[in-house]
Amino acid sequence: MKPYLPQHEPDPIDRKNWLEKNQTDYKFDFNYLPPIPLLTPVPERERLSAEYMARRLASFANLVPNMLAARDRNFLDPLDELEEYEELLPVLPKPSVIKHYKADWCFAEQRLSGINPQAIRRLDEFPEDFPFTNEHFGQAVGAGHRLEQALKEGKLYLLNYPWLSDIQGGTFRNLRKYLPKPQALFYWRSDDSKIGGSLIPVAIQNLNEAGGEHLIYTPVDDPLDWFLAKTYIQMADANHQELGTHFAHTHAVMAPFGAVTVRQLGENHPLALLLKPHFRFMLLDNELGRTQFLQPGGPTDNFIAGTLEESLNLVVRAYNEWSLDQAALPTILQNQKMDDPAILPHFPFRDDGLLVWNAIHQFVTEYLRLYYKSSLDLSEDYELQNWARELVARDGGRVKGMPEKIETVGQLIEIVTTVIFICAPLHSCLNFAQYEYMTFVPNMPYAAYHPIPTAKGIDLATIMKIVPPFQQAADQILWTHILTAFQYDKLGFYEEEFTDPSAQEVLLKFQQNLQQVERQIEIHNQIRPVPYNYLKPSQIMNSINT
Repeated sequence: MKPYLPQHEPDPIDRKNWLEKNQTDYKFDFNYLPPIPLLTPVPERERLSAEYMARRLASFANLVPNMLAARDRNFLDPLDELEEYEELLPVLPKPSVIKHYKADWCFAEQRLSGINPQAIRRLDEFPEDFPFTNEHFGQAVGAGHRLEQALKEGKLYLLNYPWLSDIQGGTFRNLRKYLPKPQALFYWRSDDSKIGGSLIPVAIQNLNEAGGEHLIYTPVDDPLDWFLAKTYIQMADANHQELGTHFAHTHAVMAPFGAVTVRQLGENHPLALLLKPHFRFMLLDNELGRTQFLQPGGPTDNFIAGTLEESLNLVVRAYNEWSLDQAALPTILQNQKMDDPAILPHFPFRDDGLLVWNAIHQFVTEYLRLYYKSSLDLSEDYELQNWARELVARDGGRVKGMPEKIETVGQLIEIVTTVIFICAPLHSCLNFAQYEYMTFVPNMPYAAYHPIPTAKGIDLATIMKIVPPFQQAADQILWTHILTAFQYDKLGFYEEEFTDPSAQEVLLKFQQNLQQVERQIEIHNQIRPVPYNYLKPSQIMNSINT
């Protein structure tokens, strides 16, 4: 399909008719989860292809045998030891985290290369009501070390989860679910290792909602108490990621772009052709999420910690805090204060992510400049300006941080780079990391099933009451595998070539750059404590469709 800006379109009537039909077929629904704009019903043209369905079903080949074997082994035998959760993976691959999940270094490394690397931030000042003291710091780091000096050196990192504050807990089969409300302090300990040091946990505070003292745990506590405190963080992290940074900040915020693009840009608009593979099956996938995951009796209701209403409110809260002008990867890292490798030498999400970001940015720049050679090309592109207006409109996409008018090509490049990065690498790394860290349930449970202890001195029997019972653990494995087992395509490799030879040449250069990025990441992984593969271009899908 030959690309044309609308002002140069040789067949404007057909183009206008095509857009008018799309504007009839693609309708926003603001009622299910206000203010999030959903698309219902999803038009037929967005349905999954036969190839997609066949390949995705094939990816589940080992799932049913695994769950049947796990049920036979464990259904009538209560789980008495944490290690017994490994028996729920008799057929599926066992994640590497099983070997080290109790270790402090593994717990800390998951903040930098786990499922939710956007949650942690570096401190440049102590927040109000900062609960941690020099005594806690000295217990973890060594006598004589002081928080004030560590803060001055930029070596303190805080992890907390304000989005979770309203979650009181749901129920499943008469079992009450609980969600701890923890925060944790970490310290970057510099050394002469190949990665320049390591992140270590200093202390974990759990907010006691029943009243009384907010317990603070440190690594010198009894090992079971300290393990339980780390599990509190893992539970909070799982809920924060699944509903917030994952669903709200990729699926929900990108859906308006997918809908408005087909409503306002002609089928052969250069931007529509560029974005098409990055929106493939996304709207249908979001609809499946709405009808299967976010419904009474669905996975969110059953094994995420909150009631369904509480979980949906978390999605809305996270969605309302997202803004396009804060969603570029460099800006995310700056807001986390984790953008400087001289201060934090080891942060795989940052280091690999910027390699991919820069490759996408170069590709988008070279592609868009093929068609926007002057400011006039931009100002006369009425479809592009309609696209921007509807993305912002209250009866349209409601995209915060999106300009109502595209003023410069540079501005458009930043917007499109951000959109492609969220749809492809950001979603992929958040999605596919889940298998490694969530299928062995004791590493990252979604909920607690026993009241959170209000005093230290717990035993293993109490921990086994807190972690998920068999059915909940089996469901967590089932759905994590469903979400992560299938990769439809890979970044920069599209089902359809660009018919414009110049655009295809730009795409081939992008593919070559991605191959170089892949090699650089493989080199980085040779010295990392845990390989970080989730931002390898070969492991990144073009679109949000799982």
